[in-house]
Parts: sequence; structure tokens; C-alpha cells
Amino acid sequence: MRAVRGGKCSLLSFESVYGAYLDCRKRKRGTINALKFEIGSLDKIFDLAMSLQQGTYRPARSVCFITTSPKLREIFAADFTDRIVHHLVVRELEKVWEPYFIFDSYASRKEKGTHGAVHRLQNFMLKATNNGKRQAWMIQLDIRSFFMSIDKDVLFGIFERKLSTKGDTSSWVLLYLLHRIIYHSCERDFVFKGNPVMLDKVPPHKSLLKVGEGKGLPIGNLTSQFFANVYLNEMDHFIKHGLKCRYYVRYVDDFVLLADSPTRLEQWVLQIADYLEKKLLLTLKDGWRVKTVSEGADFLGYIVRPKYILVRNRVVNAMKEKLAEHHKKMVECRKDVNGRMILKMKMTPDATDDLMQTLASYLGHFKHADSYRLTRTVFLKHPWLNEYFTFNGEKLTRKLVYKGSFRSLRSQVGFFRAKLKDTVLLIEVGLFLEIYDGDAVSAGKALGLILQENKRGIGVSAGFPLRFEPRNIKKLLEMGRDVAVIREAGAGKYVKKRYVDDLYRIL
Repeated sequence: MRAVRGGKCSLLSFESVYGAYLDCRKRKRGTINALKFEIGSLDKIFDLAMSLQQGTYRPARSVCFITTSPKLREIFAADFTDRIVHHLVVRELEKVWEPYFIFDSYASRKEKGTHGAVHRLQNFMLKATNNGKRQAWMIQLDIRSFFMSIDKDVLFGIFERKLSTKGDTSSWVLLYLLHRIIYHSCERDFVFKGNPVMLDKVPPHKSLLKVGEGKGLPIGNLTSQFFANVYLNEMDHFIKHGLKCRYYVRYVDDFVLLADSPTRLEQWVLQIADYLEKKLLLTLKDGWRVKTVSEGADFLGYIVRPKYILVRNRVVNAMKEKLAEHHKKMVECRKDVNGRMILKMKMTPDATDDLMQTLASYLGHFKHADSYRLTRTVFLKHPWLNEYFTFNGEKLTRKLVYKGSFRSLRSQVGFFRAKLKDTVLLIEVGLFLEIYDGDAVSAGKALGLILQENKRGIGVSAGFPLRFEPRNIKKLLEMGRDVAVIREAGAGKYVKKRYVDDLYRIL
């Protein structure tokens, strides 16, 4: 490796490292690691830039944990500082490699992704069959233990051949950083989070701790995803230009080839297997078979056929399990003294946001399939979701969140009343819960509260101290009234912000 100490390179300037930091924290600014780094961030970025310029940069310890869904996986998460370096490196490498990637490689690339790959495959199916007028065949392949089987020497050699020919300072700096990242053995020094027993449950061929020296990349890092594309780009060009396969799509190590002859596909598989073993030290997974295009492909969470796309049952079942987990945390069901079922729903912003992220993710996945009926059944079979969201077939919206600023308490109460019809609203005001207008008259009398006129700009009101909340909610439910408890949430522009905390429904 050529030394980089002492030389000036814009890639390692403070401005460049700061730009990588901004990229790194996008959509993750609220995470613990990002918040910790933000304290004194300018000094930390300066120190990082200096260590990179002086050639003293060393990756820090990673955090290891095990995920169980959709399957058991060992994850090594890089330190936040190292992730900044990853963004710095990938940003530069994209400029070099993007022109060399084939069009139909869809992982970890701008304006590509899983949905692009799925629709491209369907388009190829239509072309290969001439819109269903002729027979065509396909084969779907993937690589055995791909990330754990990547050879570090082969990977670095690919980068070295490309970058060393350029001869400029930035290319040598990139090679220095690539050497640091690729040959860093995160499995030798890490912090484990979770139950240590889970480490032993990870299959040997799926674990960096067990694959051996010089093999494997940590799953989850930005660099690992990009490196995987670079590694298999060699195979992409062999398939497209060596085998002259016209219809070929790849997403990470899952790839599909289509042709007008099953014999040709079988020959291609043998040639691909030979190429992978000799050039990239990889092995195709067993169990492949040539099938007709009309049978469809199980690809990236979808069943893809020439004329339509379906969502995989496994994805639908995973959504049901996730919604069941949210339901268990957010919805409590019990009987009252009259034998009626009472639903108590947790409506806090944090809980609702988590639920929305889950639901929006699955609905977004469904959107790219022929799934009109499936999408409708989500709300029909999970009616409790209708208390949280409205969905018009395209957009999921939180039902009880107002995006603007209320100019008065009256307008704020009016918003919640319009959303929660026939529900007694208990509005937190300081150390009291207050009831307004018609509800103040009916519920206030039943609870033995004193009515007041024109308080806070609202016609009639009644209130009670917070300590009487459980008792009075119980009384209102016994009266057959639904109840919503609306809490204060800090200062707003004109009036205090408020949110629905708990919603009680009588079934």
C-alpha cells in the first residue's frame, strides 16, 4: 500500500468528512448513537479528518447482535464514526463504479431497489414470451452463504486493479481506506448485546466468528452492501457479455435468467458455477431447477408472473404477526361490571408512530403487487386500526394528529370532537381534566361536577383533579359513554399541544 501521510487530498478534507457525516445521520438523527455523536460533533469530525489525513485511522469496536426475523442472522453494527467513513468511501466509489455496473443490478443503487427489480423481471417475462404468445423458460439462482463466503483478497484485488491504474491521489487514498475496512476483523473485538446463547444458534456458515481467516463481510454495513455489488459485478458482465444472456436481473445474490431454451439455461448454470468457483471463490446453492416462465418466480417477497404480481404468503403472515405484537402492546380488552367488553387503546404519539411505520412498510410493499383485495382486508380484519388511521388506498394518515397550529383551545377541542364523535373528551389543563359543552352538561352532572359558563372561551365546562381520573372514567363507562383522555404535550404557537393518550370504547 502506498502511504497517504502528509499529502493533501480533498477527499479527506474537513468539508468532505462533514458531508459524509450529514449523509450518515440522514433519517437516523434521533438514534442514540447519532445523538451522542452530535454532542461536540465538530471536534469529533475534525479529529476524524486528521486521523484519516495522517493515516492513523483505525475502525472502532462493533456491536454484535442477533436478529430472528425473518431468520436467524448475526449482525455486526459499525461504530457511528466508522459509518461516517463508510459513507465517505461509498460516495466516492459510486462515481467510479456506477458506469461499470450493468443496468439490471438493483441492490444498493440510486433509483433501483427491490420494486424496480421485480417490475424489470416481469417486463422481461413479457418480452421473453412475446406477451404470452410463445413458451419461455427461466432459472432462479443464489449463492451459498454469500456474505460469509466473500474472499477479502479477491475483493480488494478487484478494487486495486481498477483504482491503481488511475494514479491520482484520491484513488490511492481510497485504496488505503478500503484496505482498512476490508481487512478489519470486527469479530475479534466487539460488544455483544442480547442473549449470548443466541450466538451458538447461528449456523457456522452464517457466522463471521466461524467462517475463518480472510473470509466474510459483516451484514448490515453500507460498505458491505456496496462491496457485494462490486464483487458480483464481475459475474454480471460474464453473464451479460460472456454468455450473452439477454434477460437477466440480479438483486444482491438472488438472480434470475430467462431464455427460449431450457437446455441453454442448464448449460449457463454449469458455466456460471464454474466461473464463480474459479474467479470469485463462491458456490451456487443447490436445489435450482429450470421452469417455464408461466410458473412464475418467487422473487424478493413477491410471486412474479408475466401478467400479474402477488405478495408472498410469508410476507402477509409476517405482517399479521407484527400487527398482533402491536395489538398486544396497545389494546387492552376487559369486561365491566355490566358484562360489556371495554377496549382501552393506547394512542400516544410514540406508539402510534411505531405502528404507522410497520403498517406503511407493508402497505408500501403491497402497492407494487396486484393487491387491491389484500389491502382492503388489512383494515377489515384488523378493525382497531381504523381508530388510529385513515387509508384511501394510496395514503396512510394518522387520524388524530393535526399538522398545523391551533389558534385557540376551542378550535383544538373542535378538532378532537370531529374525529371522536359520541365520545366524552377529558382535556388535560394543568392538574385538572376538563369537559366542555354538551358533554359537560350530561357527564358533568352524572359525576357531580360544578358547571361553569364561558370558561377559556368555551360555552359550558366542568372539571376535576387528575387524581379522580380512574374513578370518573369508570363511572362514564358504566353510563355507556366512550371516553378519550387528551393530554398536554408542551407549548404550542398559540395554545398548548395536546394528544390523545387513552381511548376507551364500549363494544
